[in-house]
Amino acid sequence: MIPEDRQPQLPQGDSSLLSSLSQSLSFHSSPESFLALHGRRSAVKLQKVLEDDVLAHKQTIIRARILNRNVAIVTSRRLCEDILNAGSDERNSTVTTADKGPSIGPDTFAAQPAYHDLMAAFFPAPNILLMDFPDHKIKRELWNEQLSSFPATATPMICDIVKDHLTSWQDNSVIDLYDSMKHLSWRILLGIFLQLQPTEKNYSEIQSLQETLLRGQFSLFPVSISTPFWRSPRAKGIKARAKLQTLLSSRILLQDKQCPFLRPGKVDDEEVASHALLFTSSIAVKALASLLTASLLNLFIMPCEPSLASRIRNETSAVGGTLLNSILLETERLSPPVIGIMRRVQQDIILASPNGEPPVLIPAGWDIWLYFVAAARDNAEYEGANTFQPERFMEPDKTSPGLAFGTGPKTCLGQHISRQIVNAVTTTILETDIHLEGSVDAEGVRGWLGWDSNVSVEAFARDLKQLPCQRPKEPIELQIRRSRSGGE
Repeated sequence: MIPEDRQPQLPQGDSSLLSSLSQSLSFHSSPESFLALHGRRSAVKLQKVLEDDVLAHKQTIIRARILNRNVAIVTSRRLCEDILNAGSDERNSTVTTADKGPSIGPDTFAAQPAYHDLMAAFFPAPNILLMDFPDHKIKRELWNEQLSSFPATATPMICDIVKDHLTSWQDNSVIDLYDSMKHLSWRILLGIFLQLQPTEKNYSEIQSLQETLLRGQFSLFPVSISTPFWRSPRAKGIKARAKLQTLLSSRILLQDKQCPFLRPGKVDDEEVASHALLFTSSIAVKALASLLTASLLNLFIMPCEPSLASRIRNETSAVGGTLLNSILLETERLSPPVIGIMRRVQQDIILASPNGEPPVLIPAGWDIWLYFVAAARDNAEYEGANTFQPERFMEPDKTSPGLAFGTGPKTCLGQHISRQIVNAVTTTILETDIHLEGSVDAEGVRGWLGWDSNVSVEAFARDLKQLPCQRPKEPIELQIRRSRSGGE
């Protein structure tokens, strides 16, 4: 018998149109501020008091109505992991069925209905992101084999692109770091997936079309209207997608079958082209640029003596490589470029919060949004959860990784290539005589990086852009310095 104060709570909320619109706009403006506000409201309802107003949320399940959807937002790392692993292992002890429902299975939390409105018109089938069990399992095995050798075989091309990009970093010049990393990310993704060079005419056209697609996908006016005088952002995005599909299909057909992306050819050319639309998307570029920006700031600008870049350069290659890998994993944990993912609940379930809050009944048809930013800073999982610790992953088996790429059966298909790109970019820079100098003064950005731990959500909202990818709102300008010795 569950005590009365531990009985599952049915989510409640204001379902009015005005409330839904207000919450949608608030979430779009700053998910962090939105969750803090609703967490405080939930805490008051439960007669609890939040100790502070920092990034680590005390309320692990927050109910809201966003974009006319009933949503349960989850901020506990363990609960996020159990939901993502549902049906695939024994970890889902925090997720149970309602009284007489079937057991939790791999189809309990579905991606396709959750993402349909956001993605289906812009990334049409075949699309592995919108597939669920059992179709996803079959297709995932083919794509795992298709991409099995891709990170390693693409690395020489990535390094060549990075070296060429660095020729523009002249001694004593100043760069906007995120802007520079975005240009580099376009070059890398269009290069390794499409063998496309900046001098080719389709290069800038594909960039422009992808950016139009992204604006349509994330427009707060989610209606496709096309007239002789005006098109809505969504209509423009859908038109851009159609043109992109034609361009990418032609490009894939023209490629040498020995290019890294096409080997070993387990997936047909048409499906490869449809997924190239994803792999070269503007959101993929922004996510990669965000991760590269955070990684380089930690290596060169983080306030410590000596700098992390200098420490790696002064170590043996083996020790330096292990330290670099730990730094990059810690960057992923604290600064995930994509703030979370969605799932649609297919049966009534009960979520048991690890933080001792009453369990929550989530009815079938509700969405669950897994908020990776808070989950990766869960004090129940990480010691010094809000603080960047370079050595945290020196022994990775002893520490749970962040959730930047998800986990479980639907772990991001691009996880390995993304990590390989970040490693190749940072390693290539560390092997040169380049140093980056400057400072990060914005309080919210320092909190995003984990340099300062007690950062208010107001500062986080003021200084960071979170959607569609996290990054500093204002440019971070750094000075390039080169030295012959490579030392600092």
